[in-house]
Amino acid sequence: MTRDQQVNIKFSAWASSVAMLLVMVPTFYRLANHESSWWDAVFLTIGAGLITFHMSRLVRLRRSQRKVTQ
Repeated sequence: MTRDQQVNIKFSAWASSVAMLLVMVPTFYRLANHESSWWDAVFLTIGAGLITFHMSRLVRLRRSQRKVTQ
């Protein structure tokens, strides 16, 4: 994997995670005010899943870099 690909993976993973957190903030606010609906649960589930997916990409990238340097 080239250095450019690694940088692209890191940037896209962090950018997507931050974007999902920003999308999830209103949902947390509605939950705190007891004004939530069923689609808020869907947003939270999808957001948590996407954040988990992108963070696992970062972990896999870091582990692959560690194997190359050893």
